[in-house]
Amino acid sequence: MQSVLIVGAGPAGLVAAKTLLQHGGGNHYKVTVFEAAERVGGMWRAKEDEEGDKCNPHMRTNLSRFTVAFSDLSWHSVILDDSENREHANYTLPPMFPKAWQVGRYLDEYTKKFIPKGIIFCDREVTKADVVESEPRKWTVSSFDKVAQTKHENEFDHLIIASGFFGRPHNAVSNTAKLDAPASTSIRHSAKFRNVSSLNTSPGNIVVIGGGISGSEAAATAAFQISNAKYAPGMKPAWANSKIIHIVNRPFYCLPRYLPQDPYNLAKQDFNLAPHFLPLDLALYNLSRRGEGQIRASNGCVPPEKARKGHDFVRSCIGGDQRDLGSSELIHRQEHLQYPSYTGISDMYSEFVRTGLIVPKQGHALAIDRQSNSDNQRVTDLLEVNLMPQTPWSTIPEHKQQSSKVEDVVGVIEATGFQSNLEYLSAAVKSDLQFDPDCQRLPFLLGKGSIFGSDFRNKIAFVGFYEGPYWSVMEAQAHLVAETWASSTRATTIESNFFSPSEQAALRKDIKIRNLSVPQFWMSDYVGLVEEISREAGIERNDHGFQWQSGPAFPARYAGPDCDKEEVKKVLEEVRDVLKDSKENGRFAAAATFRGMQGTWTLERKIDSRLASMPGGTYKGTAQFHPRIPTNSIYAAEYLYTEEGTLKMDNGYTFPATRRYVYRYNETTDAITAWFTADDGESVGNFFNKWGFQKPQDDEHGWIAKGSHWCSPDTYKNSCEFRFRGASLEMFGITYEATGPNKDYTHESWYRRPVKVESDTESEFSMRTK
Repeated sequence: MQSVLIVGAGPAGLVAAKTLLQHGGGNHYKVTVFEAAERVGGMWRAKEDEEGDKCNPHMRTNLSRFTVAFSDLSWHSVILDDSENREHANYTLPPMFPKAWQVGRYLDEYTKKFIPKGIIFCDREVTKADVVESEPRKWTVSSFDKVAQTKHENEFDHLIIASGFFGRPHNAVSNTAKLDAPASTSIRHSAKFRNVSSLNTSPGNIVVIGGGISGSEAAATAAFQISNAKYAPGMKPAWANSKIIHIVNRPFYCLPRYLPQDPYNLAKQDFNLAPHFLPLDLALYNLSRRGEGQIRASNGCVPPEKARKGHDFVRSCIGGDQRDLGSSELIHRQEHLQYPSYTGISDMYSEFVRTGLIVPKQGHALAIDRQSNSDNQRVTDLLEVNLMPQTPWSTIPEHKQQSSKVEDVVGVIEATGFQSNLEYLSAAVKSDLQFDPDCQRLPFLLGKGSIFGSDFRNKIAFVGFYEGPYWSVMEAQAHLVAETWASSTRATTIESNFFSPSEQAALRKDIKIRNLSVPQFWMSDYVGLVEEISREAGIERNDHGFQWQSGPAFPARYAGPDCDKEEVKKVLEEVRDVLKDSKENGRFAAAATFRGMQGTWTLERKIDSRLASMPGGTYKGTAQFHPRIPTNSIYAAEYLYTEEGTLKMDNGYTFPATRRYVYRYNETTDAITAWFTADDGESVGNFFNKWGFQKPQDDEHGWIAKGSHWCSPDTYKNSCEFRFRGASLEMFGITYEATGPNKDYTHESWYRRPVKVESDTESEFSMRTK
């Protein structure tokens, strides 16, 4: 048997260990795993009540539980409580987008099921790894046992690097700051950011540096905490009056977690008012978009025509070019559509921009300094961020541009990415892998799929070592490694590109010269990667229940020959049920609607009374749905609803009028409910209404929701219509029919987004449909 050391027991290390242990009936590999942390899980290992290392344990995943999983362990089989009695343990499914600590539980269950005891050594840090120049070549690995405080040296036939591409935070800006406490404590990398209150207790500007996935998530998280501080019951901290300044070097699109499958009606040449929604990964990674031929990975630089199609596709999903948010900083000018689009993923970011709580600002952060104050007040509490208006497509040299400053800064969150941390590899190994410490995004040059180096004799492989690794791709990589090392001749049958670094060498050159055609993630073609690597490893895609090359790509469709077939079957059936439920029963319409309600609306209401003692009238005003932490844990999301305006009665009287409700979304029941507020205007009072969603009868209407409730001695029936433009809720109406001994009226309200569009003569609304 060939001995293999796997460095790291995060998702990549665990799936590599499981795959090698099972390969060939378990007769090929003797596997050992060294993990530097105290338990398995990698970045997901933190428990519910811990702070977490690289992410908050309560952070939601950006992809659904069908993609954040491996092929043959269903989330139905994962225990999410601490019960030691497995017969009475909690097998309740997590949310569609699990929390980080729940992902940790998944990985713990995966380990218990597939990896025998004695394989994984936790608290074991690798300090050096080098190839022994002998035949056959072997690896000498030095390690340190943190518990026993002992040094070890072992020899292995093969080495798998599964310790993660994101080894340590890259503090690109704060490294320039020479600040003493407490000012320096006001700076956090996004991996360590947890609470606004930990940055500063004073109100002011909170600067988030960096766009894309981490930046949009950090900005939205900070804005949500501010919103909650303002609108949750109880005392209001001073920092609740802060604002988020988000520094980005280019526009980017922000995708919500639920996207329409069918945003556009080609027959009408317009958006569907009631599209069918799915978790974004099930909507985005659809095999049918890749045509009928064999699917191959398309990574690296993006040609102009493909880039334009990418912009068009994203715009069709979200409903436009984002100019309606009122921030020109998020709008691409026409000439920039030839370069690949960048995206963030956040349910709340866009509407926080619309309301002004998040202010995007294009530029490049240069440094963080103390803010000078003539009266020397709060000098240790306030910072300033030096900003250069430099964007990737700026034509003016940086040394000729005039910098500006963001002042009154009470906290800085750096979403400036990560850098790899493979210092334990010897200089000779790094040389073989063409290590370049100046290229953060591509430090080593590997072959196709970022698995093997050019010299196969070194017997080294990488699993999950690229930007934004997908679990399904990690699993496919592990299968290909197991296949390649199974015999001395197997490597000769693998496509040569899997060992040639030529593609990555060209890409590294483009990265270093800042070629604008380099995409946000250089291995972003998830569908192409999992298809091509799986095919090379001899894994056939499971199309059972799908029409051959159609439907979403997810791990269970690429299960290996030694998989747990019953677990695979569970996942396949659940995904098929989800797709059917979305199409036939409107599943996720309530979730998409609730998300879309956030923010500010103009409100017009008509009250038609059929009682002489109660005159009707009209109402005009502004309504706001303020996000806050749910005041009851059974709900996934909650708003404090406020409206202010003027009521003009039919009898001529006019007076100001206000209302307050609490709206809640329950993911388990997929339902939206409304509640009266208590006397304080913020706490939840009595139940008011519940909405049940149904598909409209024609394509001239949006999603319909109906409900009724009895409020002694009268009955209220409501009917709602929600009209979408892509994933964005464009307008909606709520009609109440109140009947009974005391009430007899119709109450119809329509909500529209306020017009707030900044002029941008160089940008245009581009909405193509193909």
